[in-house]
Amino acid sequence: MFKFSKATKDIIVVGFAIFAIFFGAGNLIFPPWIGQLSGSAWFAGLMGLVITGIALPILAVVAVGNGGGTFKDLTQPVAPWFYKVYNFLIMICLGFLITHPRVGAVAYETGVRTLLPNVNQSILQPVALIVFFGLAAYFSINSSKVVDKVGEILTPILLVTLSIIIGLAIFRPIGAPVDTGIENAFYSGFINAYQIGDVLTGLLCGVIFINALKDKGYGPTTEKLGITTLLKSCLVAFTLLTFVYGGLEYLGATGGSLFEQGTDQTVLLIGLVRNLGGSLITYTLAICVVVACLTTSTGLMSVLAGYINDTTKEKIPYKAAVVIVAVVAVIQAMGGVAKIIVIAGPIFMFVYPLSIVLVLLGCFKKFIPNDGIWKGTILAASIIGLYDGMSIVSAIAGFSLPSGLTAAYNAIPLASQGFAWIVPVMVFGTVGYFISKNNEARKSNKNTA
Repeated sequence: MFKFSKATKDIIVVGFAIFAIFFGAGNLIFPPWIGQLSGSAWFAGLMGLVITGIALPILAVVAVGNGGGTFKDLTQPVAPWFYKVYNFLIMICLGFLITHPRVGAVAYETGVRTLLPNVNQSILQPVALIVFFGLAAYFSINSSKVVDKVGEILTPILLVTLSIIIGLAIFRPIGAPVDTGIENAFYSGFINAYQIGDVLTGLLCGVIFINALKDKGYGPTTEKLGITTLLKSCLVAFTLLTFVYGGLEYLGATGGSLFEQGTDQTVLLIGLVRNLGGSLITYTLAICVVVACLTTSTGLMSVLAGYINDTTKEKIPYKAAVVIVAVVAVIQAMGGVAKIIVIAGPIFMFVYPLSIVLVLLGCFKKFIPNDGIWKGTILAASIIGLYDGMSIVSAIAGFSLPSGLTAAYNAIPLASQGFAWIVPVMVFGTVGYFISKNNEARKSNKNTA
């Protein structure tokens, strides 16, 4: 028997907790899709996926720790109002319109529809979604531990099932990666992994892991011991996520040629698994996904209802807020995963550049000389992100952005590679530094005069 020290056990426990929070069942659908898009360039696609889908979310937890322990603390150098606006955007746009309803849609399309393929889908879908979100609402209102306990059992089963799938994909692949004609697989993986949405999860939920370490006696995360332990726990989560997402991305690359490009993400996942392991493993995965999505929905519903309750100063009671969240989720999820992904695209393209900048600023906070750098970089990232989001909206809606604006954007270095935000962030950050430095000098001179 292996004997671990208390510190090692704590690192592993918190590492698994970080993994469990990040690994929502809804995330299963994106790695195979990225693999199919990448084809023979699957490794480049995987590197892009690893950066935005795994590394940055993990670093977001570290950034929160460095930034003071909460997301609110992290954003203070930008402006006092920034936290409220950014948090509102995440809660309303991502929570209500995207992340939460997507969980239910994935539970139905990947789980229920797979288990009951012969039932009339026009009847099954609304019934299944009402029951699904109704159960999540019940558990949220009653603070029941039933779902948590079931999740503790189902999550290991889901991991074992995925390990079998990944093992089969590696040692008994259903095909070979083919050239899909993709021009930049790395950028495709980088951008499409935005849809996983875990950078936002890391920023908002980082406090959970930090408090867990404090409860275990590691003190404030600003102390070396706390930060070191947090980093090691994050490494555990990074390893597990890379194994799961990497295996699923490779599965999509090796079996993607069996499906047409543009195949619905949930249809692709189930089709790949069925070709790989047959009906038994497909049904096992479907059951695990439904329950895993239910546990995720319960947590999200509690957070969103609590946000409504707090922001309305309890004018909307918590139970009423839960009902509101459930109703909105059913309506949104009825559109299906594909529709939700279309809605998510512009919002994620706007939010992610500034989220990435926040993460990097938080990780290197002690090396940043003044708040002007924070203000300048966030402003630049927001401007570029707004253009990126609007460009997707214009493509969907069929209108063109002003030609002058498009020309100016295309003139930015690295814009053609999809990283237009990098140079403006550096320039605006530098300008912000000097403005803040000059303001501090003026205040100092006035005080000494």
